[in-house]
Amino acid sequence: MCCSQRRRTLPLALSLLLLATAPPDPRFGVVESPEAPERAAELGIAWTRVRFAWNEIQPNGPEDWNPPWPAERLEAERQAGREIAALVLGTPVWARADPQVPGVPRGLYEEESRPENLWAAFLRRMATTYPYIRTWIIWNEPDIWDPAYPGYTWGGTEADFVRLLRVAYRTLKGLNRENRVLLGAFTYWWDAVYGRRPYFERFLETLNRDPEALRYDRYFDGLCVNLYFNPDSLYDLIRWHRERMQAHGFDKPIWLTETNAAPSEDPTWPVPHAMFRVALEEQAAFIGQATALALAAGAERLAVYKLIDNAGDRFANPEPFGLVREDGSLRPAFHAYRTAVQVLAGFTGARLVRRDRVTVVEVQKPDGRVWIAWSRTPRSESIILERRGTLRRAIDSMGNAVRVESVASHYRVELPGALCRQRVGTSCMIGGMPVYIVESALRPIREPR
Repeated sequence: MCCSQRRRTLPLALSLLLLATAPPDPRFGVVESPEAPERAAELGIAWTRVRFAWNEIQPNGPEDWNPPWPAERLEAERQAGREIAALVLGTPVWARADPQVPGVPRGLYEEESRPENLWAAFLRRMATTYPYIRTWIIWNEPDIWDPAYPGYTWGGTEADFVRLLRVAYRTLKGLNRENRVLLGAFTYWWDAVYGRRPYFERFLETLNRDPEALRYDRYFDGLCVNLYFNPDSLYDLIRWHRERMQAHGFDKPIWLTETNAAPSEDPTWPVPHAMFRVALEEQAAFIGQATALALAAGAERLAVYKLIDNAGDRFANPEPFGLVREDGSLRPAFHAYRTAVQVLAGFTGARLVRRDRVTVVEVQKPDGRVWIAWSRTPRSESIILERRGTLRRAIDSMGNAVRVESVASHYRVELPGALCRQRVGTSCMIGGMPVYIVESALRPIREPR
């Protein structure tokens, strides 16, 4: 979903709503917070992914240098305490090995220190220009293979992509060992729906044939995934990526760098021929569900794509992904993400407890736990959850109080049914609005004698 951007000028003098005195949880992020920093502060997010497209920074030759972000905007992010993760992609035509093949730079197979390796030279300049950036995401969705699609940025082989990653890893680590290099996100679906073997599997097999990959820790410190619309597949595919790594003898952190369910029924941006029909309320429900399931699947960090719509999105994205509309008004999904960040900040673990007519995720916290539950059908569902401590609050994704029957051993709560604009099998693709039950002062679990 990465796209061409037109930068906004937003008033920075708006009053900020401070949601907590504690520092933000470093695991919750959003894509491109510099476009609306005051809204990022309201969300309470701690990191942001920003896009640096080589073909836009140096469109005509190596003498060009057109940074996509004003220096003061990035500095404002630093001052606000938000970590910046740089997404780097897009080879300009003049720097391509073959002008007809996107992505593969000229000189890629030269040593990183040689000026002929244009990719290494560009990364070196990027890292020295922005020395405070410590996380570098190398490329985005190389598994998109259709040249007619706007997100098609990689036409090289899997071996070329391994080499691209190797050069990036050795260059960035050579400048500063603290630099973190992440393998750019895969979509999975671009191969799956056409019956192709997943690119990630092909990448791993090619990586195994690289004689120096083990010496350099396989050229990446973690990998990214971009997953949309279906919360259940989000959980399953994060686990699938981990299982594929484990099958090849290693395991690395996974970041969910893009997720959302863009609404097709926003009156300010209706999408009459959307692939999935999604109401505004469903987008809000998805945010809570995706956050809970990403944590349960073991994602180390997650980010919603994207914070705010901009003028360029109507060309690049057929649907409105922003938590904030272009006019600055908030979609319900904004409130849903703010609730999730507030309630789940500081979590220590999460697990999927149940997934049938309802989904239940248990999130552990140092001072207690949070039950997150939602109906997966159009009907409301009454469920019983174990009680082990003091009920602190029960709310939905909008922060509204939810009625809970609380007795000594359990809670009973009614989960609202889903709007169910789209079905997957017998279930709704996006379930009903999640309910958060926050509990503290847990009693110890008694071991059976």
